[in-house]
Amino acid sequence: KPIAFPEPRIRVTVKAADTRQEEKLHQALLDIHREDPTVVLGFNRETGEQVLGGQGELHLNLVKWRLEHEQKLEPEFGSPKVPYRETIRRSAEASYRHKKQTGGAGQFAEVHLRIEPWSEGMPAPEGVNVRGMDEHDLTTGGKLVFCNAIVGGVIDNKFLPSILKGIMEKMERGPLTGSPARDIRVTVYDGKMHTVDSNDVSFKIAGTMAFKDAFAQADPQLMEPVQEIEVRVPEDLMGDVMTDLQGRRSIIMGIEGQGRFQVIKAHTPLAELDRYSTTLRSLTQGRGTYSERFHAYQPVPGDLQARLVNGHREEEAVA
Repeated sequence: KPIAFPEPRIRVTVKAADTRQEEKLHQALLDIHREDPTVVLGFNRETGEQVLGGQGELHLNLVKWRLEHEQKLEPEFGSPKVPYRETIRRSAEASYRHKKQTGGAGQFAEVHLRIEPWSEGMPAPEGVNVRGMDEHDLTTGGKLVFCNAIVGGVIDNKFLPSILKGIMEKMERGPLTGSPARDIRVTVYDGKMHTVDSNDVSFKIAGTMAFKDAFAQADPQLMEPVQEIEVRVPEDLMGDVMTDLQGRRSIIMGIEGQGRFQVIKAHTPLAELDRYSTTLRSLTQGRGTYSERFHAYQPVPGDLQARLVNGHREEEAVA
């Protein structure tokens, strides 16, 4: 029977200060993991970050010391990015005409579409004749529902996949913070094409831009991952732990006794749990423990959304 090692209690991102040392750093971390399997190395495809897990800050500080003194590396540890999502709260319509003339055959496409918040079992789009509807499960979670309501052949069916592709590419990096968008229904109901100048590229661009314009008008909402946590603390220290949890935007779901300990069950945003194990140890003299698992994506409060969106714009301006 294989030995069961404890799950990491803390995670940080790790990269080399000098990009030329990335391969050496990765190999050194693999060697440390072989010696100490409680040091866990992973890669977050969505954020593009190498993530290092350990049993606490002291544990990871020791790993950092070994990298610096035994391997002569300069590792940089940081906080993992929060995998936000974007969606909309109301319906909106937009149209976009893409037109480009360069000598011979040009580019032309016009797309009119409506976007709505998608939910399971919602009624069919109103005021249009839906000829086809496809549900797409997104790799980052949630759905895109794509409805064809084109009548009279104003857009040839062969261009619909290009419109869809343009929309899906835009959903991979939403307009608020560059996070993936989810749970949206798009209905393409009108447009125009040109017998010579229309092509797949033109309709992909028109689909992308019409979706972007509609999204901005549809009361866009940033969503954050919320964790279901259980915190086990000594009864006499529960007050401090509860106060700290409430300061982390937690919703307390219940409390139950286990001898001289109390188990607090709560829903807490992932963004508020960075280095929580260190804080909990400090509040409980090392006697408190906690576990967490993903619960759901929930709306980010308005003031926090404004700060995150502004921060993203500033990053984009610098880049």
